[in-house]
Order: sequence, then structure tokens, then C-alpha cells
Amino acid sequence: MSTALRRTAAVIVLLAGAALGFWVVFGSPHGWVGGMRLAKLALGLTSMGMISASAWLMFPGPPGDDDDSPPAPTTGPLDAL
Repeated sequence: MSTALRRTAAVIVLLAGAALGFWVVFGSPHGWVGGMRLAKLALGLTSMGMISASAWLMFPGPPGDDDDSPPAPTTGPLDAL
């Protein structure tokens, strides 16, 4: 995926997640009772997930960072020789 397309998608997802979050906090769901409170919670978590996903889309990390190998152990000043 090209960088420009990826960053455009990140901005769109960020704005949609923020709009959903603002709606959950300041909008209509204040009157929801009973089981609908769980739906409000799910919408809030979805909003946070969308904002986190937009950060991942904007800054994906280096290409060589995708391997699953454990990091090499490092030695410190208190390690025994």
C-alpha cells in the first residue's frame, strides 16, 4: 500500500473514531439503560480501537520488524562474565 493512501486512510479512520467517541461521550447514549449500556461500552471500545488502528496505519514500523524471532539478549554492567 502506498504511503499517501495509507496516511489518508489513517486520517479517515482517526476522524471516524474520534467522532464516534465524541458521540458516545456527549451524545445520545446517556439515556441508554439495561443491556444497552453494554452497547455503549462496546461503542466506546470500538472508538478507542479505531484511534489505535489509525496510529498503526500512520506509522507502521520498519519493514524488517515483522519477524517473530526473539530479541538478542543484551548484557549489562551487572552481568557475570
